Amino acid sequence: DATDSKNIHSRQKRAWIVDSFSIEEENPGPFPYALGTIQLDRTYLVTFELLGSGVNEDPKGILRIDQHTGVITVLGPVDYEQYDKLKLTFQAQNVTNGAVDTRLGVEISILDINDHPPTFQQEHYEITIKESMAQENTLIVLSARDDDKPNTKNSTFSYRIASVIPRETDAEFYIDTHGKISFKGCLDYEKAQQYTIIVEAKDQGEKVRLSSSATVVLNLEDDNNNLPVLLNQKASGKVKERDEGVTVLRIQVNDKDTKPTPAWKAKYSIEGDKDGHFQIITDPETNDGILTVVKNYFETLQCPLPLFFVSQSLDYESGKRRNLSITVRNEADYFSCIVKKRNPTTLWDVDMKRYDSSKGQLPPLIKQTVDVIVEDVNDPPEFQTSIKDVYVVENTEIGHVLETFTAVDQDDSLSSEFVYEIGNDPAGWVTVDPKTGVVKTIKKVDRESPYVVNNTYTIVIYAIDKGNPPMTGTGTLKIHLSDVNDNTPTVANTTIDMCLEGGPSNTTITAIDMDADPYSGPFRFQLINEKEMKGKWRLEPSYGYSVDLIKESSVFSGVYEVSLKIFDKQEQYSVQNLTVTVCDCVSSGPANCRFRKSPAAQMGASAIGIIFVVLFLFLGLLLLALTFAGEKEKFRLINDNAGNTLLTSNTETPGTDCMVPHTGQQVNTTQVDAVNGQNAFGIYQQFHNKNAYQVPHTGQQVNTTQVDAVNGQNAFGIYQQFHNKNAYQSIYRNPSYRSTINQYHHTQHQQNHHYMRKGSQRSHTGSTVSSRMRSNGLFIREEKLQTIIKERKLSLQSNGNELRDYPPHIYADEGQPMSDPELDAISIDEQEFVPDQLHDLGPKFNDLAATCMPVPKTR
Repeated sequence: DATDSKNIHSRQKRAWIVDSFSIEEENPGPFPYALGTIQLDRTYLVTFELLGSGVNEDPKGILRIDQHTGVITVLGPVDYEQYDKLKLTFQAQNVTNGAVDTRLGVEISILDINDHPPTFQQEHYEITIKESMAQENTLIVLSARDDDKPNTKNSTFSYRIASVIPRETDAEFYIDTHGKISFKGCLDYEKAQQYTIIVEAKDQGEKVRLSSSATVVLNLEDDNNNLPVLLNQKASGKVKERDEGVTVLRIQVNDKDTKPTPAWKAKYSIEGDKDGHFQIITDPETNDGILTVVKNYFETLQCPLPLFFVSQSLDYESGKRRNLSITVRNEADYFSCIVKKRNPTTLWDVDMKRYDSSKGQLPPLIKQTVDVIVEDVNDPPEFQTSIKDVYVVENTEIGHVLETFTAVDQDDSLSSEFVYEIGNDPAGWVTVDPKTGVVKTIKKVDRESPYVVNNTYTIVIYAIDKGNPPMTGTGTLKIHLSDVNDNTPTVANTTIDMCLEGGPSNTTITAIDMDADPYSGPFRFQLINEKEMKGKWRLEPSYGYSVDLIKESSVFSGVYEVSLKIFDKQEQYSVQNLTVTVCDCVSSGPANCRFRKSPAAQMGASAIGIIFVVLFLFLGLLLLALTFAGEKEKFRLINDNAGNTLLTSNTETPGTDCMVPHTGQQVNTTQVDAVNGQNAFGIYQQFHNKNAYQVPHTGQQVNTTQVDAVNGQNAFGIYQQFHNKNAYQSIYRNPSYRSTINQYHHTQHQQNHHYMRKGSQRSHTGSTVSSRMRSNGLFIREEKLQTIIKERKLSLQSNGNELRDYPPHIYADEGQPMSDPELDAISIDEQEFVPDQLHDLGPKFNDLAATCMPVPKTR
């Protein structure tokens, strides 16, 4: 129990607090100085120790204690705003045994002094307000604080306005205890655009009073407190009638508000312009009002149908003078503020007015009178009825009176005589009497004309006066045409392609009729010669706008003419001849007989196998022929005296060549019937002469300039016929024809050899065929050739048709021609050539060579 009592007593002793010490904040010293002494009544020696704030805790190094005497010393200043108290622990230790004798708490108070002035949140403030703001309204609220001890005089402060620049007599600024700045009186932008206000906050310290200040810059935004002033009360201007968009005059104003704010911008209005001929706009640079004549405009009203109105131009006949009243105001609403009495302690007495234009509140406006003089000009004639409608049946007889137009001219001082003319008549159907305005037809009107739109044909009539310059009035005549049955049905396409299929196939035929109901469709279709067409062609259905033409399976490839009648609802009909081409189609798409199937596509595997077998047999036979071939006889050049064949040609005169114009004639293989058969063989010879022509590989076109010896008008057609692959083969298959051609080649070869031997003086490089060749029996087969040509002509004709007027005839389909056909081999005996034989060609050849290339003379 004694032990517990001792422990309790010990804990109670450590909880004791020594009398508090106090330190004045920010004490200037000198340091160190003694704060006080802690004394203990002991018979034995003890040492003192001090721990806590100001010693070994923040703020460190402020206090210390003498361990023998217990004197507490202050080493430096302390800031109250950071540490208002310093709490420490004091303990005494027995020197003899080192035991802690006493442990006590020590509290040192920091005494506050007025060391912080009130401070504003900002040193500089800037705001903008409108000039029209009323007094007593809050401009800005300032806030300041003092860091000294709260609720003391050191931290209590007040606001005041130290200065205002500039100082205005009609406005006074003040601030209340909460920092709210307001004003009394009226603000005027024209007197001061900016105010600089210095605000001070000052505390109530006993020893010293501290203060600080802030600057408030107050910018004024100009508002409309100055009305625009018209510089002239009256004005006048001139304008010609019917002028549009021209300026009549300018109205000048003066406004003291800031340019170009809405308070400065002028807004004009016109009174006395009941017809709306004038408008006034504001010049954005000068603020002048520009009075102009408006342009004509269209206006649409829905009531309930749309009605169109056009504004009338300024007319001299409607009034020679126009008296207008111009008023002006600003875009911004006007306000006014006037100070009547300045009270020292309360708000001032002011007279402030505001006008709200949205509520119809307008200030007193100044008006300017404008006198506009309208000058007369030549007016165009005006039709009493500018748009007229007339209803006529198409194909009306020529001379039918459609309508009469009447125009009047309002001019008094100028010419009022005028004539009528047609302004627009695209089909040229009508005429107008220049004096009476009577409109008549000069052609039959046709409802199906491309100039008729929705059964209406529109023409324009002019009335032109004789003024200077002449003016024109415009009238419109709409001719509504009624239909008659003057058109028969037709088909849209008379040329049809159909595919050759295993069974029946069909194509669609569509009929059209330019007439309207009830003179058009649906139509009735009927085949002509239905008995002959039975089993070949039929129509399904036979009534409607479109029917199907069905080809039966008995119709094969070829070109057919199918005739049918098409009846309209009034049983008027037309006969339509359709050209139907039946062919093997390339693809499953729409029929197109211009593109045929390639023969190679129809060739089977067996045919390809036969081709390879034939090729192998041909190679074997060729190998045997090369093996057993004997030695051929060498070719020897025979010395032949050429003296009788060389001519003296060392003349210095020009030659006798002539230029034959290049005609570039193109030959058409289908025009064989026009050939003059009398000279056909001569033409053929002409084209086969070595130096007279060049044959293209395709055989489709002959181009020559050497036609002077030809006595046939269409000789090229024969040559084309002979060289075209299909036509040539069809003729050449005739044995009699082949013998004729072979005999011709034999005769040609002999004649050429004969001329070479006898020294003919005719050149084979010329543009004509030798007359001697024509006179030496080369035409012995002429009659046979004529017979062949006649037979060929008859084979190309169809029964019942003229040769020059028939549809294309489809022959047996042999497929696409080969692009590079292989020609028949021509057997020519080969002679062995020995180059050494050219070394000695005889003296005559040397003379010829010397003539062609003379030896240069030596000096």
